[in-house]
Formats: sequence, C-alpha cells, structure tokens
Amino acid sequence: MSAPIPVLMYHSIGPVPASSRRRSIFVPVAAFARQMALLARLGYRGLGMGEAMPYLRGERASDGKVCAITFDDGFADTVETALPILRRYGHRATCYAVSERLGGSNAWSADTLGVTSPLASAAQLRQWLDAGMELGAHTRTHARLTQLDDARLADEVGGGKRSLEDRFGVAVGQFCYPWGAHDDRVVEATRAAGFEAATTTVRGRARAGVDPLRVPRVHVLNQHWLPQFWMKLATGYGDRR
Repeated sequence: MSAPIPVLMYHSIGPVPASSRRRSIFVPVAAFARQMALLARLGYRGLGMGEAMPYLRGERASDGKVCAITFDDGFADTVETALPILRRYGHRATCYAVSERLGGSNAWSADTLGVTSPLASAAQLRQWLDAGMELGAHTRTHARLTQLDDARLADEVGGGKRSLEDRFGVAVGQFCYPWGAHDDRVVEATRAAGFEAATTTVRGRARAGVDPLRVPRVHVLNQHWLPQFWMKLATGYGDRR
C-alpha cells in the first residue's frame, strides 16, 4: 500500500506583525528553515502539486519520502524569504496567487487578522517561476466561492486561471479554494475551468486515489515546534491537528 503524501500548507513566512490578532499563519523564518532542513535530512523530496499528481493519482507509489509544499495567497515573503530556503535544500513548491491582487495586499483578511501584508508582484512571481517553482491559481479576488452566483463563480475560478496564464505564459493547472470554502457546485466549476487538482483546508495527509479536486492538507502553523512538524509529516497526528 502506498504511503500517505503530506501536502504542507503555509501562508506567510516571517515575524508576526505587532498588531495581528491571529499568530497562526505567520511561520517564523528560522522555524521554516529548520523544517525544510529536516525534510532534506530525512530524505524527503518537496514537490510542487503538479509534480505530486502522479503519486496522488496512484500512478507512482510513494515510498514515504515525498511531500508537496504549498503557499496560499501569494505573499511577497513567499518569494523573498521562502524561495531562497527552498532552493538551499533542493525543494520545490506551489504558490497560489490571487490574479487581480498581484503587488497589492491581502485586504480580504484585514478584519480577521487585524493587519494586511504585501503580496508578491508580477516580477516576483516571475522570479518564482524562473527558479523552477510552480504557480497555482487562487481566484481573481480571493472571493468566498460558496457565496457567489454561477456567473461570478465561473469568472473567479476560470478567469483567475486565464489571467495568470496570459500574464506569465505558463499553464496553470493547480487551484486552491480561498478560505477553504467549497461545495459540490464549486468543485464542478473548478473542474469545468480545467484544473488538474485543487487543495482544501481539510486537515489530513493525502493518499493515492484522493479526489484531485478535494485534496486535504497538513496545516503548518506558527505554534508548531519541530517535533510536531515531524509528527504531522510522518504520522497520523497531522490527520487530526
């Protein structure tokens, strides 16, 4: 039986802003570096979602040393801070970008977080791609998809994909549901837009044969010490927490 494939979920890599009301999404730089170093030391290969798909489809058997690394929202620090660390340890990853907010901020989270943070510019995302990383889509505006009518839903999902493909000249086959909000209608819109796979915020390690448009992930948060990170990666602990 093939081993589980952890799909690691990150947001921002850096210090917690002083006025933030929610620490969890800000993973300290030193902690992220230790996590990536541990992956390499244990023999794991960090992959982008496109590279992970043969394992998730069951076309290749996982030996327990494969994981996918994903970054939601497309923060500037994904490129400025996480990218050099990923390259240092030989990992690849997927960054999900909000196509109409490049170079802006995550204003959609201002009420939740109490702060906003800069998003990567088009030039920074080009740097990400040039480094061999993968670009995924995260809608046009980070809308809560379950609350949209059919026309707006199709535009947010498919329009975000087309916008990124036109701007960067690459195929964008990976999607991430903003806020994790999805239902059968949203999943069908994602399929109709032509995405190969979509990640959720459902907790758990993925396994071969998973619904490719409902991929669960392992949440990596500010409060997780290195032993917890390892437990989430390699044991059933990550399927619950």
